[in-house]
Amino acid sequence: MTSNDTPAAASAPSAHVLARALATRIALKSDAAHAPRVLVLGIGSGRNLPPLLAAGLHVDAVDDDAERVRILTARFAPDARVRVAHASYAGPFGAAYDGALSTHAFLHGDERAARAALAATRRALRTGAPLCATFGSTIDPRYGSGRRIDGATFAPLVGPETGIPHVYFDESRLRAILEDFTIESIEETRAAEHVGTWAHDPGDAATIVHWFVRATARER
Repeated sequence: MTSNDTPAAASAPSAHVLARALATRIALKSDAAHAPRVLVLGIGSGRNLPPLLAAGLHVDAVDDDAERVRILTARFAPDARVRVAHASYAGPFGAAYDGALSTHAFLHGDERAARAALAATRRALRTGAPLCATFGSTIDPRYGSGRRIDGATFAPLVGPETGIPHVYFDESRLRAILEDFTIESIEETRAAEHVGTWAHDPGDAATIVHWFVRATARER
């Protein structure tokens, strides 16, 4: 088991590329007078927190899975810079954050859930603060398979995520739900090297396609 794993996720890979990018970006702009605080939506295996902490950031992580929160709360209890909470991704969130990260929270649920989570994230961010996030792509082979919830949302019938709704976007719909953000880059990426193996078996992981989004919070 590596330092990025929970006991239930011994094979989890290293931190997501977007977590490392966010850590670097915020650290470069930080100063001694202000300890930057980052909002992480969906803590998963905890693999994305080490690079954020190594960059000197404080982390508030929320997850809608109570058991996952219990495990990660115990793991990070010795570090006063980390707060883990069981909460909805639709907020509300407290602080004025210097950045936000989501590598799977916006993948789950339907488009309404993704919109609500994005709106809550924008309210929690300082104007100009970066968001790094992944979204499901309609070229992912899982799009259109499993139990249909609506035109863009499907729940797998087999595997570790059986029954969990996943929402998929083409580029125009994704840009539309990011209306409260200035998009810096939006890339369709084969995600085999980046998905959490705690949630995917190797066969599924090899075919997954995500949008990788880097954006900043617009002035309201």
